[in-house]
Parts: sequence; C-alpha cells; structure tokens
Amino acid sequence: MADHPTQAWDLVVEGRRHRVETTGSVSRTVRWRVDGQVVAAKKSSEDTVRLKPGDRLKGEDDVSPDDQSAEVEPDVGSVTVQYTGLGKPKRATWYPPADGATVRAALGTGGIDLEPETGSPAALREERIRQHPRRYALVATAGGVAKVVLPLLLGLLAVRLTVALPWPDWDLPSIPWPDVDLPSIPWPDVDLPDVDLPDWQAPAWVRWVADKAQFVWPVLLAAYLARREIRRRREQDALRAQRRAEQQARAGSEDSHEVGREDDDRPPSH
Repeated sequence: MADHPTQAWDLVVEGRRHRVETTGSVSRTVRWRVDGQVVAAKKSSEDTVRLKPGDRLKGEDDVSPDDQSAEVEPDVGSVTVQYTGLGKPKRATWYPPADGATVRAALGTGGIDLEPETGSPAALREERIRQHPRRYALVATAGGVAKVVLPLLLGLLAVRLTVALPWPDWDLPSIPWPDVDLPSIPWPDVDLPDVDLPDWQAPAWVRWVADKAQFVWPVLLAAYLARREIRRRREQDALRAQRRAEQQARAGSEDSHEVGREDDDRPPSH
C-alpha cells in the first residue's frame, strides 16, 4: 500500500490529455500519462521531481506493466512535480515540447500548471492561496522567522543543558602515538615588498547590517517567495482559463462543421 494518498492533476492542451499521479510522502512515485498511456514514471525523494518522455521505473516490485512500455512519443513536452518541505504534493506543471522543454522545466519558467482533482489537498491549497493571499504571505513569512528563531533557541537550550548536566570525570588512557620524524622541505625565502594599505573601516551602519543580515535574509526570502507564488497562481489561473476558452471554441467549431455536413447530406426538398 502507498504511504500517502494518490494526488492527481489533469490538463487538456493541444488536443492531448495529460494526467500526473503521485503517491508516497518520503519516497515518491510519479506517473505521467498522455491520452491514457504512461510516457514517464519515476521514483524520487527530492522536493522537485522532473520527468521527460522515456523515464522508467526499474527494479521495483510495485511497477505495473504499462510503466515499462518502450513506445514513447518524444513531442509531448516534460513535467515537473513539486512538494512542500513536509513531503506533500504541491503542484504539477507541464512544459511545451518546443524551445527546450527540459531546460525550462529545470528553470521552472514558461509552463502551465495542471489542475488538481477537486477536493484534493493540492486543490485545497490552491483555493486557500486564492481566497486568502495575505494570510498565505504572513504564514510563509512566519515560517522564515521560525527558521531564524528556532536554531537560536535550540542553541541556547543546548548550552544551558551542557553547563547544567553533571558530566562524569572519565580517566581516559593516554595513547602512545608514534613519533614520526618528517623531512624538512627547503622552501624558498621570497622577500615580498611591504605594501602600505590604507587604514579604512566600514561605517557603523554597514557593519550593523552585515552582522544582522544572517538573521534577516531568510525572512525576506520567505516573504519574496510567498508574493511570487501568489502572483504566479493568478497568472496560472488566467492561463488555464484561456486554454479552456480555446478548447470550447474549438469544440464549437467542430460541432458547427458536423451540423453543416449533416445538412449537406439531406436530400433536396421539393
């Protein structure tokens, strides 16, 4: 049995139906299907799993026969699946085959997010970001603060425990290390000129910023990533809405052609 519920995403683009399924929380198995056929499958423990056509699970006991299919279409693009720090699936993104899909997948630019199944954890996460963007940014920033504060608190706790605990006085034996007489290397004696460097000190505010930067930058980075995720989520919603409109327009055009063809097949009226 999988140690984590299956999370699935779907996307219909350029007349092809893409579906990505992932299971597991530590060791994650990801399968990518195009029009029902598995084109890539991979098992990984990384937070970002990248799949390209032809990736296959090998040597695993739980691999289904279709995961080992040798027939792979090379023009279906590539896919990445991202996880949170707790191992929960966050999103799946498809990258078009033209103009280096593999490179764009590695950089994380230019892709289209697949839509998570309704009611799934990934869908609920997207909905929370849409409805409460400020709260999401605050929570992410608080996570950056925790990354700074928790190590400091744990360090202080470790110091207090080290001082307070009555450590035993062990009388360890002395090890008679061998006395090795290494040869002396006659390094050349180079007389370098004395350079009179200017006596300069950075302003006090620069030293203060440099000293506090190690505590500030995780918080700023968390806030920046949260704002970028909110902006990216809005862009992806607009892009998926555009794709849906294009599909509906294409379907309407095909229906009108079918109606016109049926009219042409009717016998002429007298």
